[in-house]
Amino acid sequence: MAGRTDTTLGDFDVTLSWPRIRRYCYDGLTYLVYGLAILFFVFPVLWIVSLSLRTESAVYTSLELIPSELSVDSYRAVLASGLLGWMRNTLFVAVLSVVGILLVTTPAAYGFSRFSFRGRRSLLLAVLGFQMISPIVIVLPLYDIMRTLGLTESHAGLVLLYIGLQIPFSLWLLKGYFDTIPTELDKAARIDGCNRLQTLRYVLLRPVMPGIAVVAIFNFVLTWSEFVMAYTMLSPGGEDLYTLSMGIYVFDNQLATQWTNIAAAAVIGIVPIVIFFVALQRYFVRGLTDGAVKG
Repeated sequence: MAGRTDTTLGDFDVTLSWPRIRRYCYDGLTYLVYGLAILFFVFPVLWIVSLSLRTESAVYTSLELIPSELSVDSYRAVLASGLLGWMRNTLFVAVLSVVGILLVTTPAAYGFSRFSFRGRRSLLLAVLGFQMISPIVIVLPLYDIMRTLGLTESHAGLVLLYIGLQIPFSLWLLKGYFDTIPTELDKAARIDGCNRLQTLRYVLLRPVMPGIAVVAIFNFVLTWSEFVMAYTMLSPGGEDLYTLSMGIYVFDNQLATQWTNIAAAAVIGIVPIVIFFVALQRYFVRGLTDGAVKG
């Protein structure tokens, strides 16, 4: 039969047809693309780790991924320079920012998803329009406002800025998750005597947990690595207020760029992000399974 090949291998019959061959080719091409994408994102991380384990003289003379001469002097140098203090400041700012963003956007997203009121669409479009404004464009006006309020050179002011800047994206993302939850859950909770706040707290938080986990991970990574706002608000206050991104910038000075120290600080700074993602991934999966509506 045309387009069909029958091959016998011992006691097994292998039947190949052109649709099956095309499917195998498509699958192979897909895995190849995935492999290249993974290599594209993983290789820079491996190179940073390799760079952090080199001597300063080997930075410009060796292109080996595994250095022939391993050195941990850069890790000793960055730890002695106050890296742990900068990480503590960054963790404080990131955690408070994520908590504040979730406390504001979760009930707001629930309201926009479940309630119909005049100006709802216009307000959502206004929030989306604010998201399109780059923080770099408004950094100077924000600095003037925070200086007038006496909140510059403080972590509290930086936290308030992060919360305000990240509310639009987080609100739209959580609203999309609330829209996927059947309204029958709300009606059943109201029949059982729950008010709106109790419905949100006891009934809807569990199925919307995947969205909350995504918002938490996104904002934690963003605030952990953010530089422009942190540098603008905290740089006049001294190194005791520095966040991690500002601390890494210290190793790029007018005399020389200390590449091994920058790489070592970057490697240490990646660890909390990985831990945070792994910890929330458990709740992400639990929200998918426990939040299912049973018939």
